[in-house]
Amino acid sequence: MPLLKQHSLTKTGVIHAFSGGYQQAKQYIDLGYKLGIGGTITYLRAKKTINAIKRLPLSSFVLETDAPAMPLEGFQGEINSPLRIINVFNALVNIRHEGAIQIAEQLELNADALYQFH
Repeated sequence: MPLLKQHSLTKTGVIHAFSGGYQQAKQYIDLGYKLGIGGTITYLRAKKTINAIKRLPLSSFVLETDAPAMPLEGFQGEINSPLRIINVFNALVNIRHEGAIQIAEQLELNADALYQFH
C-alpha cells in the first residue's frame, strides 16, 4: 500500500487474491484498483474478507480462481481449475444482497472497464 500511494500510476489494476478487511479494501479501491475475489470467500472462516465484500460497492470486484494454486472450500487437496469460477460466483451471490443477474452484469462491466474490452 505505501508504494502504491507513493507512485502516481496512470493505470491501476487488480489486487490479486484479496483476503483483507474493509479498511484495507477501501484504500485499494480509493486508489482505483479492483479487488480480485477468489476462493477465500468460499470459506466460512474468512469472516473479515466476507464482511468487507458485503459492505463494498459491487463495482469494486473481479472474480478469479487463482488456479491451480488456491483451493476452494470443499476442494482442498485437489488441483484448482478455472472451471470453478462458478463456485466463486455462487459464493459472492450468497454474500451480497443483489441478485445473480445484477451481480453478473456488474462483474462484466468491471472487467470491461479494467481491461478495456470495448
